[in-house]
Amino acid sequence: MKLTLKTTLSNRARNALALTVMGVLAVFSYSASLVAQNDERSIPVPVSINALMVTLIDHSAHYIWDYSVMEREISADEWRTIEYYAIQLAGSGPLITLGGSGSLDNTWADSDAWISYSRTMTNAAMLALDAAKNKDQGLLATSGDVLVASCEGCHDAFKPGTPTEGITHAPDYDYLYHLFER
Repeated sequence: MKLTLKTTLSNRARNALALTVMGVLAVFSYSASLVAQNDERSIPVPVSINALMVTLIDHSAHYIWDYSVMEREISADEWRTIEYYAIQLAGSGPLITLGGSGSLDNTWADSDAWISYSRTMTNAAMLALDAAKNKDQGLLATSGDVLVASCEGCHDAFKPGTPTEGITHAPDYDYLYHLFER
């Protein structure tokens, strides 16, 4: 009887061990499939952060800055333009935390300071968006000030020498810039 009981306990222990091993393998298999699925679903940023800065971020920010210092009432069409560029700018903050094809892009994106500046830029853009929705020139001026501080701080920390990659911003880069020629 002792032998039978010992064999039964041993079989139970083996079954428990086998179930545990199967469970662990199932978890690893599921985790591996999630990683593979995420790799298939992720799209690396195919351009440099610098290219995004000049053609998207700096470009959008100039509209907010330019309108934020206007000493006249902003028209309904201009508020829509501010809204448009504030949305672009707000979306750009998270985008530049993904890295890019530039030589320092992934190093920058791994930095806590970079994330902080990106978040501040996004928050400033959201202030500009709120200003556009509420047609609030004072809030727009505040968003412009926060945006300037964020951009200048980030450039001082990460990119003190401009331009890089031979990419520069020029107001005539955008055909919509004619809005300021009224």
